[in-house]
Amino acid sequence: MDSADLVRMANQIAGYFRAYPEDEAVAEITQHIRSFWDPRMRQGLDALIAAGGAELDPLVCKAFPPRPVSG
Repeated sequence: MDSADLVRMANQIAGYFRAYPEDEAVAEITQHIRSFWDPRMRQGLDALIAAGGAELDPLVCKAFPPRPVSG
């Protein structure tokens, strides 16, 4: 999936939950993406966040903090 589509969709989810208290919004965004996005989409989101997440809503970045690279 195109990264622009991932950004758009993730930001739409964040926009929906923006009215919630921040901790609850972050938890709901995490749950939604884990429940409804396939692994390739989640990997693409992880890559966008690891690259700085410049176009992503800050709530999305809080929901999926960068993971340390193992190796």
